[in-house]
Amino acid sequence: MIKLRFYLDTSVIGALCDPGPEDRVTATRRFFGGLRRGVWDGFVSVLVLEEVSRAPASVRQLIAAEIEKTPLLVLEESEESLTLARAYVDSGAIPRQYEDDGRHVAIATVNDIRIIVSWNFRHMVNIERKRRLNSVNLREGFPLIDLISPWEVGYEENGT
Repeated sequence: MIKLRFYLDTSVIGALCDPGPEDRVTATRRFFGGLRRGVWDGFVSVLVLEEVSRAPASVRQLIAAEIEKTPLLVLEESEESLTLARAYVDSGAIPRQYEDDGRHVAIATVNDIRIIVSWNFRHMVNIERKRRLNSVNLREGFPLIDLISPWEVGYEENGT
């Protein structure tokens, strides 16, 4: 059986330190538990690490402790991903002032990670955004992607 591969944006990593709501924290921790047990493969990018580095020191320490326990591969940003991110913005799929959201999607897309996990419902995890992003991907020769929240990642307790 092929493992699912997930790109985690910064909102998912940051949720490890959230005080609530409780169901969001529970879903995030359950998702990270699956990554730690090897149920799925997890990916972040240098952009995620850059965004985390701007958090307050106490938050950075908590995140670092959690990430240290989780096998995550770090993806580099490339000229190809930057070009795709610009196409997302130019097409209106991602608002210009939130270009970094497009960069996350583009990094995952060019690395053939087809599922992006985020708590960002405004600029990423919503049906209209998915449609617009996938329209750009099809036009530019990339595969369709899915944007989901940790609530949507399900698995059986036995790890299958």
